[in-house]
Amino acid sequence: MLVGMNRFVAWTIGIALIAGCAATPEPVKPPEATPPAEPAEAPPEPEPAVAPKPVPVLTGAAAKEQAQKLLRQAFDSLNDGNEAKAHSELDQVRLLEPDNKQAACLMRGITADPVAVLGRESTAYTVRPGELLGRIAQRALGDVCEFYILARYNQIKVPRSLAAGQVIRIPGKVALAPEATSAKPLPEAVPPEPAPAVVKPPPGPDPAVVKAVEEKKRRALIERHQRNAQAAFRRQDLATSIREWDRVLELDPGNELAQARKQEAIDLSRRLKQIK
Repeated sequence: MLVGMNRFVAWTIGIALIAGCAATPEPVKPPEATPPAEPAEAPPEPEPAVAPKPVPVLTGAAAKEQAQKLLRQAFDSLNDGNEAKAHSELDQVRLLEPDNKQAACLMRGITADPVAVLGRESTAYTVRPGELLGRIAQRALGDVCEFYILARYNQIKVPRSLAAGQVIRIPGKVALAPEATSAKPLPEAVPPEPAPAVVKPPPGPDPAVVKAVEEKKRRALIERHQRNAQAAFRRQDLATSIREWDRVLELDPGNELAQARKQEAIDLSRRLKQIK
């Protein structure tokens, strides 16, 4: 009987295995396809660079003419107290004319230390009606272009604003004398009388005209030697400075400014020799 039971169990298990094999397996779902990524937009192509227009290079007479124009603009800019604009204009002048002395002088007026250049000793001067700082600078320092360093020496922001009655400082120990009043204009030449039958020799030059011309030449020489003396003193060329002041005194023996500045140069020369 035990054997029969075992056969029954085995038969039951076999039927179950056959039923399990006959069952249809569930289909496996394939993975969902990922949609293709959209292509990224290509960056825009850079626009071709536009080459700057070449700046014409001026030479010769054209460069000199443009430099003079810019120099006048720089004078006006400094008179208005606009240092930045004047600095730019002077840079352009030096590109056109590297050896332009007026541009170098004005640039020194912008950049140099006024006290170091002009010294600490000074005297008071009262501005007369109609006087400009450039004219005062020409008489005191030897050149109109020194007007801006003289303005900075006096802490004047706008040189054009100088007014009559204003008291400013002039470098040096000797006070600057007021500017001489201009001479009266010469009378117009009187037309000659009708010549008689006998032709007379032409009249000689008018003595008054000759004297006025000679005086103008003398003043021009004095101012030129003053400028040379001042410039030589600033660069410590004391021998040249003394010699130039001597020439001023030959032309104008009573010139107090020349006497004082010459003595300053002599004293400084002696001190330097003692140091050495």
